[in-house]
Amino acid sequence: MKKKIVICDDDVLILNVLELALKNELSDVYPVIKSRELLAIVDEVCPDILILDIDMPWLSGDDIVRELRNSEKHADLPVILMSAKLQRKQIASECGADAFLSKPFELDDLFLLVDKLSRR
Repeated sequence: MKKKIVICDDDVLILNVLELALKNELSDVYPVIKSRELLAIVDEVCPDILILDIDMPWLSGDDIVRELRNSEKHADLPVILMSAKLQRKQIASECGADAFLSKPFELDDLFLLVDKLSRR
């Protein structure tokens, strides 16, 4: 069965790169550019992994994770938060994210995290 990965970032270039990097015969990727639409898409898709930026307009990534952690349906959804600001790593930990990626990152680091979280 294919893994479903939802990615949310307000930077279309990063979103496109991540989609191209992660989409393959083992996974379907659902890119989302508007954070205010993300929760509805997560409800609809029921992803295996969520990857999102912290600093976005409308809803920040950490606010989204907090909301997911308080829901019955998505409380255990593996989440990778990303940010270009290294100090955001603490925010990722405090809100309940499973992992943090500091931008810019190597795709191999992303692949390792996705593989690790998909095995849970």
